[in-house]
Amino acid sequence: MPPKVNTRTTVLAVVALLLVGATVYDYIRSPGVGSSRNELEPTTAGRQAGTRTDRVTLLAREAAELKYFLAHAPQVRARYQTIAVPYAESVATFATLYSAGEDPAEIAKKRIAGLLPKNVEMSDLLIAQANANEKGVTWLTATLVLSGSDSDAFEQAILTLGDAANGTVWKEMTIAGDAEHRTLRASGQLALLMIEQVE
Repeated sequence: MPPKVNTRTTVLAVVALLLVGATVYDYIRSPGVGSSRNELEPTTAGRQAGTRTDRVTLLAREAAELKYFLAHAPQVRARYQTIAVPYAESVATFATLYSAGEDPAEIAKKRIAGLLPKNVEMSDLLIAQANANEKGVTWLTATLVLSGSDSDAFEQAILTLGDAANGTVWKEMTIAGDAEHRTLRASGQLALLMIEQVE
């Protein structure tokens, strides 16, 4: 039984092909911006004609690629579905995922606070960006201080924030105890791998 044709995909493909065809026709029919020929400079006119030909060739190649992907849509869809689930499972534990348009630093503050048990307090939180945002991945460094009187909750906080499966890991950390007040205090820097969600 042949695979079922997706009506939406077919309509989009037809529209895409019409746009490519109209663009190619426009490039062939009109000289384009900045292509007025000066008769005293024939080499410039030749260079502009070559540029127009290069554009047409590029558009023709893109149209061929589009036709190929449309012809192989079922295989592409099947392969995507094969890798989609493992990908989703691999990043599902990340507390550092954020949506497009959100500020990674603001999301980082919320995520760190959300990872802490209720008996552990955080103070002096400062977020710095370690690198430029590249393809939806941003490294942040959080300088912070943790304090609490519940040793179990404090240990859980330290281990959770240092768990790479959450997208966070300690770069440096100092722990001190106050026997008189029965409190624990930790200060250090936390590296956060902020990943923009694509699904």
